[in-house]
Amino acid sequence: MKIIKTATLKYLAPLFCIASLAGLPASFAYADNATASQSQIADERMDLNLVTAEQLATLPGIGKKKAESIIRYREDKGRFLEVEQLTEVKGIGPKLLAKIQSKLQVSE
Repeated sequence: MKIIKTATLKYLAPLFCIASLAGLPASFAYADNATASQSQIADERMDLNLVTAEQLATLPGIGKKKAESIIRYREDKGRFLEVEQLTEVKGIGPKLLAKIQSKLQVSE
């Protein structure tokens, strides 16, 4: 594994330097596949003010009925101001919110 990391850095380091000179952010931290996929998930957060019931239903612990309740809440009360407002939706408590919070965001 160390050989792979060394080879990876050997070939990527010049690219990071070029990115740096171009004013682009670059990181020299090595990330394995697990870290990269976690990063991708964080970048792909669902926006509570734009998401559909079908998309919400894909979250752990959120089925079709809870997803529809979230959409109904949004329609009745207006846009979400923060993800924590989900606890105002029937059937969503602090435990469930903790499970899905990292997969959600709220647009400004």
